[in-house]
Amino acid sequence: MLTAATFVFFYLTGCLMALARHPIYGLMAYVLVYYVSPSDRWWGKGALSGMRWALIAALITFIALVIHRPKPPAVAYLKQPLVLGMVMFVAWLGMQSFWALEPVQHQSLLTYYSKFVIAMYLIYRCVDSTENAKRFLWAHVLGCTYLGWVVYTTHTGGRFDDFGGAGIGDGNAGALAIVTGVLSAGALFLAGSNRARLALVVAAPLMVNAVVATMSRSAFLALVAGGLVFNFFAPRRFRRWVFALSVLALGGFLFLTNPDYWGRIESLQYRGEQVEGVDTGYKRLILARAQLQMSRKYPLGCGSRCTDVLSPLYLPEKQLTAEGNRSSHNTFLTMLVEHGIPGAALYLGMVMWVAACLRTASRSLATAPPSAALLFPAVAGSLVAIIVGDLFVQYPKLEVRFWFLTLGMLLLSMLTARSSVPASAPTSVGDIAEPAADGVGARQV
Repeated sequence: MLTAATFVFFYLTGCLMALARHPIYGLMAYVLVYYVSPSDRWWGKGALSGMRWALIAALITFIALVIHRPKPPAVAYLKQPLVLGMVMFVAWLGMQSFWALEPVQHQSLLTYYSKFVIAMYLIYRCVDSTENAKRFLWAHVLGCTYLGWVVYTTHTGGRFDDFGGAGIGDGNAGALAIVTGVLSAGALFLAGSNRARLALVVAAPLMVNAVVATMSRSAFLALVAGGLVFNFFAPRRFRRWVFALSVLALGGFLFLTNPDYWGRIESLQYRGEQVEGVDTGYKRLILARAQLQMSRKYPLGCGSRCTDVLSPLYLPEKQLTAEGNRSSHNTFLTMLVEHGIPGAALYLGMVMWVAACLRTASRSLATAPPSAALLFPAVAGSLVAIIVGDLFVQYPKLEVRFWFLTLGMLLLSMLTARSSVPASAPTSVGDIAEPAADGVGARQV
């Protein structure tokens, strides 16, 4: 009951502050619902389970946008190439409904992507300054910390594989979302006050412990890749400090791991070879070859989750699960098989956009506003981490991906715009002064 009361208190506070102060608080309430997901918790059954919490938060955020009318970004939402790609993909999903092999699953995916387009719009309009970007990242970090608390209080041994919630319930997806939370916590630590850093020092071990509890190999690789990218995009004058903090973070990570965890991670060295008694990912390679055959027969795709339907026709029985099928384990192959050439084009377009975004940002960090430059490493690291995770697990419904793509659009515009602050830039993280809501960040979005 205490958990339910706490959730309702923060949810109502966010909605009321959205109407009274700024729509970003409604967006934060939406993020809270995504992670807490009351209908999936034991304390959320009964009176709380029938509420459309996310929908209500989104509607209130829309109303707050009308009331407060924050200054729109320089580039209209529908003029962003990624957004146009998303809208076209939603239309394609609608067309696929006529021949999808799993109509119910396909309709669910169509609903998800329609929601993603709306969620991206809310982020695009609400994050109108670096200060509000920090608020959004804080909501994300607190949500991931809550998942860490769920693991800490319920995990009894073995692989943790039940976070609950939409799209992040299983161990791999939940761990990947938390990896982006860890990277976001790093950026907030750099740009935050001493009180904020103290809170993050408490939150970080909970998040890392949750990643370790899943024993997810894809999350491990995503964390390594995201961490390296984070260090690369750290502003030059802060890189030594970031490197030192990364070493401390590595020490904390090693402290939280155990022999069982490293035993599973060591299986990566076999690179998918067939080894008796060891899960090396060999079956995933067999499935990948079968999916390429499926894609040749269905160039326009066969609808969401059709890999599960077709797998018995392309795989020997020993390669199937107890349910008699096999799910995709690669996001690109999921998009190729289930959504055909348009789906593959959308995914490759997103990857190419991320690469172009990182390349442009790397050229602008030296002259970028300090507050935006300190937040961008989290976005860059998270996007790369998600792409690495895509190689091993299918994440067509990972909403966090689209959050960070939108943040990437916004922060990239802040980085490429020349700062109007005095030339005497801060020389230490603690010296950074955040701009007011109507200051540099607000003008540059």
